[in-house]
Amino acid sequence: MTRSNNVDKEILLAEDQLRASDPDLRQEALKAGRVEPRKCPFSGKSAEGPVPYQYIPLRMGGRGGTHVVSAGSRALIENEVSLEDLRGMTNAFYELAFEDATIDKFLRSHDDPHGDRFAKWIHQKLSGSSVWDEDRQQRDLTPVEVANGRRAVVHDRSSAHSAAWYSPKRPQKEVGRRFRLDECRIWMRLHFLGMRNSGLMEKSPSFCDYYVRFIGHFVGVYEKSAPMFAKDSFRWSENPKNVETYIKNGRVMKDVLGVDYWHARDSLPEEELADDEWPYHQYQ
Repeated sequence: MTRSNNVDKEILLAEDQLRASDPDLRQEALKAGRVEPRKCPFSGKSAEGPVPYQYIPLRMGGRGGTHVVSAGSRALIENEVSLEDLRGMTNAFYELAFEDATIDKFLRSHDDPHGDRFAKWIHQKLSGSSVWDEDRQQRDLTPVEVANGRRAVVHDRSSAHSAAWYSPKRPQKEVGRRFRLDECRIWMRLHFLGMRNSGLMEKSPSFCDYYVRFIGHFVGVYEKSAPMFAKDSFRWSENPKNVETYIKNGRVMKDVLGVDYWHARDSLPEEELADDEWPYHQYQ
């Protein structure tokens, strides 16, 4: 049974959020024929298996319109994607990052538990848990040496990225420079490739759809022009030929590196350039 176009979108959104919060509600609705499984925008088809695809909008609030936990995002973590699944994704990303000619320069040490910390941060942001805060309280606060003999204490996200800007592995002329658009695009490409490699696309299309928009929001903290390239970065990760070319080029993304915003935007579809609501669409 197709849902009526006359129903208010806010009502449908509230309905979807409630259904997303409980697997029994989802199954009951599907069995009764009251809803049709939505199609994942990435695959173009409904999710296979016991968990149908659900569109879950980002919920913004708090001071300055920051991302906050919603019933839908919490349900993703409680019902579909575990902390261990998130670790699988983030560890897969860092395996790629350690070999990348651009991103590895920001990573002072491969010995730090990068993947575990990143996974806990995602878990807390989506579910409202305290796993990341608990991890921070237990961190070693001994200063580490960065570029030019400077020392830094890495204890949260801000200090971690500041340490990355002053990584001793960066060329002297780049020390202290913040992330550029091309570096953000490379980071997103590798991150979404890691997500694919971890198997999360098959396990939870709903999470992956949400997560691309989640990253689209947060990458703007580091480079304001980067969010519009999140979907493009995800598409890049889908094509094995792109990855093959990247590896043949010595793990250098020659099609991105050094490309400024005005030239980079020429590669985006017209509909994405005109979409000034993404990733904050409230209904799909």
